[in-house]
Amino acid sequence: MSLINKHEPLIAKPLEIKVRNDFDQASRAFKNLVQKEGILALYKEKQSYEKPSIKRRRKKLAAIENRVAEENKQKMIESGEWEKRIKRKLKRKEQKIRERALQGNSGHE
Repeated sequence: MSLINKHEPLIAKPLEIKVRNDFDQASRAFKNLVQKEGILALYKEKQSYEKPSIKRRRKKLAAIENRVAEENKQKMIESGEWEKRIKRKLKRKEQKIRERALQGNSGHE
């Protein structure tokens, strides 16, 4: 059961993002915050009626997908592939950070 009553209006707390120098960065932060709070998902959910049988089916399929994903993750952990994946991910993230730093330095010269 959802804690939100579908018939009552949703009262949202204000979202606050500080814009310093880079509007794009503030825009990304806002999008991440909206995604994290689940605002758009809730809005879309309230746009139309979903039959209880359809809702159960959707949730059951999501649970199955989550279980399969967790099983795959466990297999990857056992084989050592998971740590390799994490290292690759960190390496890509560090590369992006370096690229952004270089772009920031070259743009102000």
